[in-house]
Formats: sequence, C-alpha cells, structure tokens
Amino acid sequence: MRCLFIINPSSGTKTIQKKLDKMIGQMILQQIVNHVDTFYTQKKNDAYQKCLSLHNNDYDFIISVGGDGTVNEIISGLVENQTDIPLAILPGGTVNDFATHLKLPHTTDEFIEMMKKRHIMKVDIGKVNDGYFANVIAGGMFSDISFQVSKADKERFGPLAYYVSGIRQLPTQLNTSLHLKIKTEKEEFEEDARLFMITNTSQVGGFKDITPHADIQDGEMDLLIIRKCSPADMIAIFKDYKFNHHDRNPFVKYVQAESITIECDKDIIYDVDGEEGTSFPIHVCVKKQSLQVIVP
Repeated sequence: MRCLFIINPSSGTKTIQKKLDKMIGQMILQQIVNHVDTFYTQKKNDAYQKCLSLHNNDYDFIISVGGDGTVNEIISGLVENQTDIPLAILPGGTVNDFATHLKLPHTTDEFIEMMKKRHIMKVDIGKVNDGYFANVIAGGMFSDISFQVSKADKERFGPLAYYVSGIRQLPTQLNTSLHLKIKTEKEEFEEDARLFMITNTSQVGGFKDITPHADIQDGEMDLLIIRKCSPADMIAIFKDYKFNHHDRNPFVKYVQAESITIECDKDIIYDVDGEEGTSFPIHVCVKKQSLQVIVP
C-alpha cells in the first residue's frame, strides 16, 4: 500500500506534527503501508496543486494533516482532477469542522485503527463559482472573524481566539445588514439579512447542528439565513439554537437545494472553508458523492 501525507506545518497548534513520526512508524510496523511519501505545504494552493497532479494509481490513499483550509485545497484538487484516491483526515487545525462532523479520530491509536479497516464513505462536495468547498460558505455577521485572528493567537488560544474576537466585535456585528437575492431550483426570493450560510455538514465554527438537517450524502446543500432583526430577536434565536429548533424561528429562513445562487447588495468578504471567497454573485451546486473519505 502506498500513502501520501500532505502536511500543513503551520496549521493549528502544531501538536499534530509531533505525532507524525510515531504514526508513520506504526503504520509501517503494522503493515498498513509499505511506502510513505510526505509533502509539506509552504504557501496557499500548494496542496491543491499537488492533488491536481495526481493519478489514480499513484497512491492507495492520501492523509491530510491540517485544518479545514488544508482539507479544502486537497478536496478541490481531487474533485477537479476527478481522482478517486481515498482521503483520510488527521485533524490538525484550530476548529476542524469537516472532520468533527465525520467523527474522525484525533488520537494516534484511534487513527491507526481506522486506517487498518479503511472503511470508505462517498460524500458530497460543494462547487462555488470556480472553486469547491467541503463544509461551509458564510457571509455577514461574524463570517470574517477567521481572517482577523492572527496565527499566533490561533496557536496560543485555539478556538477561544475566535470567540474572544467575536465578543469584542459584537456591537458592530449586530448592525450587519445585507440585501440578498436568492434563486434555487425550487424558488426565488429576497431577504434583508444579518447572516447567510450554505453548508454541506451541520458543523460550523465549532458549533454543532447549526444546519440541523444537513446530510453529507443527500445531494443537497443547506442554506440558513438569519433575517434582519433586533438584538432581542437575535438572543431568542440563540436560545432556540440551544434547544435545537432555531430552524423554526420566524427570523430564520432554512432551505435545502441542489443549486443556490446568491446576489448581495454589498461586496462583503465571505468565508469558504475558512478562506476568503472571491466575489458575488455566488453560484453553488452539488458534486454528488464525488469524494471518497476514510471514516471509522
């Protein structure tokens, strides 16, 4: 068995990198692999370009070591290249939403056990304009927090760095106002909104069940919009989220669709798997079960 590790050495707290020697040694000793290559990313799109150059018979599987941004680059290269090499994910970022949704292991022993069995799950991937996403697109309130937190703070504080930054900006964020025009294969409508997100999984920003009906194999994306509302109404939404029925709040619009187009009256920065999106309009469609992921 031939394996390629794609490693982002600057991802998250760097603790994952310390486990790699032990993990690779165990995989060889337990005859999970007999050939290992490692590829360390140095700049943006390195992982994407590496996967874009691969052929199906190059490796039996790929292991991603990094966060959601690293995973995004890898799946973008594999899906665009129409490569069927299965992907295993060793979470090493600050949040790791995609891996958390799939309940992927964090410890060396659990990861080795998963690799012994190599159960493969085919999952949907979203295509947005000319790129791809595994987990989420988000715009509006709090969606640019990940671009404002420094790498040093992420390494030092982990997910707490995002929460502290969000609290500091709360008064400004609550004034966010967007006018959206949305078109799906089912309907067209307009909304004045504080926030929108299109998700492939239910895990966003370290919070679970944000889009509670999301299914990574259902051939649809989940669109959640928080309509323009007062701070008191926003608190009510958060309370409803705590009890997992925020999707029925009158200030929340929830849609499932195979294709979604969003136009916005403001040229805002929006988030695509933790990286900056390009520009509006946003055209999203589903690449159904186009990625093979190794899961427990």
